[in-house]
Amino acid sequence: MLSLLYKKNWRINKIQYTNKYKLPDRVIRVIQGKHTDKRPDIGRLSVTDLIDDPLPRILYINHWDDIVRDYSDFLTMTQGTALHDRYEMCATDDEDAEHKFEDAVSDLIVVGKTDSKFDDTILDVKQTGVYGPKYRLDKWTAQLNTYSWQWRRRKETINKLLIDVWYRDWKLNKVYYKDYPPISFEVLELKLWDYNKQHFYVRDQVRKHESHPIFDKPEMYEFPCSDKQRGIRFEGFKGKNKTPSKVGETMEEVQNFVDYQEKTTKDKYVIRKSPPVFCERYCKSRSVCPFSGVVQ
Repeated sequence: MLSLLYKKNWRINKIQYTNKYKLPDRVIRVIQGKHTDKRPDIGRLSVTDLIDDPLPRILYINHWDDIVRDYSDFLTMTQGTALHDRYEMCATDDEDAEHKFEDAVSDLIVVGKTDSKFDDTILDVKQTGVYGPKYRLDKWTAQLNTYSWQWRRRKETINKLLIDVWYRDWKLNKVYYKDYPPISFEVLELKLWDYNKQHFYVRDQVRKHESHPIFDKPEMYEFPCSDKQRGIRFEGFKGKNKTPSKVGETMEEVQNFVDYQEKTTKDKYVIRKSPPVFCERYCKSRSVCPFSGVVQ
């Protein structure tokens, strides 16, 4: 039943690309690599899609023929791919690199590929901004616990989840800032869930994807993704400061901070809701999404 709309007017077309910043052909060739556009399969659910809200994936598959992306969207992804390739090339004999698993959950196949596993440890590689982990740790934790669930289903022991983080915007003159990394690399250990929590999380996410409504036209969708998915944050600014003193995922979190500060000091604060950063910069479906860039 889920696949009925996806099979309508089925065509294996390439999505449309623009080149707004006039990137030279040599760069476009690097971005494209050996990749061939292929419409995603509704019956397969990648771990990176699993941990996200269902709407971007549904739009991307069902409105594939109308997707437009600019080559500039792939610059940081291409850098990350090169880093992953380097890890795989330099892996030792006792490392299991780029191991792919497929697990049937309800009517979907959950597809995951672990960057590396050695001993009882799963390692993932990320390239991001210095403050990226602050906003992505929850998502990374869910992602690596899903990989752990796939390994544990095959009777493998997993006791540790690690992230090798490579910071692309690290600056030497900021090393004295609070919590700023001393070099452009850091290893983070994430919280490992027990198997039952992992199992119920995967099944719950699959259920969300299966139960999400599917429409022929993007404008028929009534609700956007969650604020967290869209990259919307709440920011508390002191006085006329241009840099927020507090950033949180919920209004309540920032309001509690502001209330305490205003009660204990004479400072006044303003709380602002940020633009949907993920929608505007990263979402692969933003060209067809009726909520892209809209703050509600």
